[in-house]
Amino acid sequence: MKLRFWGVRGSFAMSGREFLRYGGNTTCVELLTDAGERLLIDLGTGATELGKTLMSREFSKGAGNLPILLSHTHLDHIQGLPFFTPFFIRGNTIRIIGANPSVGSTLEATLQNQLAPHYSPLNGLENLAAGVSIETVAAGSTFEVPGFMVTTAAVPHGSMWSTGYRITADGKTIAYLSDVEYPNIDDPLPVAVNLARDVDLLIHDAMHADEDYELRRGWGHSPARAGVVVAERAGAKKLALFHHSPDATDDMIDEVVSRTAARTAVPVFAAAEGSYVDI
Repeated sequence: MKLRFWGVRGSFAMSGREFLRYGGNTTCVELLTDAGERLLIDLGTGATELGKTLMSREFSKGAGNLPILLSHTHLDHIQGLPFFTPFFIRGNTIRIIGANPSVGSTLEATLQNQLAPHYSPLNGLENLAAGVSIETVAAGSTFEVPGFMVTTAAVPHGSMWSTGYRITADGKTIAYLSDVEYPNIDDPLPVAVNLARDVDLLIHDAMHADEDYELRRGWGHSPARAGVVVAERAGAKKLALFHHSPDATDDMIDEVVSRTAARTAVPVFAAAEGSYVDI
């Protein structure tokens, strides 16, 4: 299984020379099996560049199939939806899978609202040419998409919940825990540790540098050290710091990685837009 980061930034996209190495697009991660099956996690602005790349493949001919997992529906995780080119090619089949955002609100209604005429000239999901299905999953469920086994967990994200994912393919496993803040940062919830148990790669929220966290407690995001604690307790083989603050320059992220790596035996790196990882 291979992984590529297409967007690693949180909250909103950034541009400028201080953000070139790690990238400025918001969250989007692509997984690819040895047999060529593809799975996408989140539809941030990074998805727009991925969409262009997919148009050199079967998606340009209306023969593409793509499952997309959404961690939640905050804007930085769905901003790329109206600009993801495969949606506009008749014949493509795209499944969007995630949890309902809250009691009384559905995933489909939330995404439909994003394409309402107040926000988008598309005027609704029904105007996308591809065959698009919206599927909801409950926390703690396990299901298959072609080539992948997926397990979900609900984790706290400020005043709401986001969905964490454990994904297995080709005998390798990753865990995706973006947009999470544990009640006690130094004692993560068992559900998160279990999701990351013995994974080959843990992708974990690291929105805040450790020294900045007390000023941002309760915002729904983690300091870098939270990912370390989860990785160590779960026995994860590698840790990718993810969902970088829009204020974090390349040099600042370098410093976070250096300080984080110095306090753990788990190999640590910062997710960078465009980078490939062999799992």
